[in-house]
Amino acid sequence: MKEIRSWMIFGFLCVASVMAVFWLEEGTNAGILGALTKLTKSYGTPGTYASENPPQELTSDTPLSISESATNHASKRDRPWQAHSRGDQFVCNRPPTKSRSDVKRNLVYSWIDENGQTHMSDSPPKDHIASVTDLSDSKQEFTYTVNDDGANLPVAFQGKLSAGAKRIYDTWNFFLGEEKLRQTHITVRVIGGPARFDAFRKEVWPNSLPAGGFYSPSKNVAYVKYDPKRPENAIRTTFHEVSHLITAGHLGSTPPWLTEGLAEYFETMEVSHQGGTIYPNEAHIRLLQRNPIPRLDSFLSVTRSQWNGEMREMNYAVAWSLMHFLMQGPPGVYAMKEVVEQAHTNLCKPFATKKALHEAYQGGLQRLEADWRQWMAMRGFGIQQI
Repeated sequence: MKEIRSWMIFGFLCVASVMAVFWLEEGTNAGILGALTKLTKSYGTPGTYASENPPQELTSDTPLSISESATNHASKRDRPWQAHSRGDQFVCNRPPTKSRSDVKRNLVYSWIDENGQTHMSDSPPKDHIASVTDLSDSKQEFTYTVNDDGANLPVAFQGKLSAGAKRIYDTWNFFLGEEKLRQTHITVRVIGGPARFDAFRKEVWPNSLPAGGFYSPSKNVAYVKYDPKRPENAIRTTFHEVSHLITAGHLGSTPPWLTEGLAEYFETMEVSHQGGTIYPNEAHIRLLQRNPIPRLDSFLSVTRSQWNGEMREMNYAVAWSLMHFLMQGPPGVYAMKEVVEQAHTNLCKPFATKKALHEAYQGGLQRLEADWRQWMAMRGFGIQQI
């Protein structure tokens, strides 16, 4: 009887598996696949990483090279990232997000002591009646934690991070609208000294390339190098990683031209109060002027493994230029909005971003390539306000 029952259970699981294959062929809900991913991760199933530290995304300390290193896992990742595809096991591995209405209260206590001195704290005093102010917003786009690991960060660093992340979110508000935005948590560990950072990078990620920062999906932490001689690079790398985190949190995995293009675009942002200014990337411009520009159709089809090959610096430069061109105003910015909206709608379903861009840009990819090349030839790289 027990043998019959076991065979019945086995048969049921086989039938259920076949049904699931046909169901997933048409695409399904991100939450369901995300739950399945978490379950399968712990058992080390084919195509997933049971390791605590799966492949991470690497960025360089110069505007030229922000890349992912070729690791021992490269063979598993060597598949087209043309779009959300059925063969891409990482499509639902998004950073954790939650509703923007789920807001932690931010209370500030102020009181006057016996000497007439005013005090303020985030915790209540034990022996005084304090005035309590709630600084929480009704909705919150992001929370962040900055861990200063021997970097001796300037006081303005956290303020720039907060203001910069807010400007990136404002752009995403334009892309997706108020109701579709999700709250993400941004954790940044800034490691002081190039030598100390490089030793840490080699320890946690052997065989990786020199870089200014990298992102660990398993820990949801961005590691950033802080060089006292070039302090501005730390905040630029941080903006790059924040862009990756927000993109992944709303779209899942995307082809490199899109996710790296956006990250490169926001990397050159400078913030003042609550405003953001996007400056042209001069290093990328020099590289583009010295080398032939690939055909747009071919560039948009570059796979992740190809992206990090011999042409990786050029790939980042081309991605930056295309995004900087699209984001300067209509019709490009509306084409980007359409692509992002469709990618969000088709999360964890088959979706071709190149086709979406072709249909979204007036005149298609042929017209986009002509406009983009003319813009580069005229050196119309301008400053943009966001």
